[in-house]
Amino acid sequence: MSAHFNIGKISFFELDDWSVAVCAWRGCCLEVFSRAEHSVADCLRALEKAAIPLPKEARNPFASQRLKALSACIRNHEFGGHGKTALVRIAEWERVNETRALLAHGIIKANGDGMIVSHQTYDGKSEKQHAPKQLSRLEMLQTLAELDAAQISLHQQLGHIKALAKTAKRKETGLK
Repeated sequence: MSAHFNIGKISFFELDDWSVAVCAWRGCCLEVFSRAEHSVADCLRALEKAAIPLPKEARNPFASQRLKALSACIRNHEFGGHGKTALVRIAEWERVNETRALLAHGIIKANGDGMIVSHQTYDGKSEKQHAPKQLSRLEMLQTLAELDAAQISLHQQLGHIKALAKTAKRKETGLK
């Protein structure tokens, strides 16, 4: 189930408790990440159903790896000109997707001007504490709008790839 919303109608600033608004904003951001992951998964399923060979990373538990697998598959096939645009949309999504870990796993604290998020990462051996990041209320809305626009563009372009999956041909590499 997906909770759809219209960015233009969101009014976080009218909530009485700003900490609730910050939590709502975070939830909206995570919903956008989820929508993008479902778009990628749907596209991979359509390609697989059309008997297009997928890289093994298409079944990787990490969304970023599945996205890379989709990109590789699109790069190796002809999709009536839509492949090039899809690769641009994927690159745009990868750029904004860099904030996912910060928003999903960071500790967020509301302040009068917006919020501060603290995040630490683990690489399996050690942990790294990143410098806290502060976002103003306006930057929060801009971030959500940017995520939403990139997700919608990705979703729409992957729809073209899914529609053309059955007729896609492997690109000739010229190597023999």
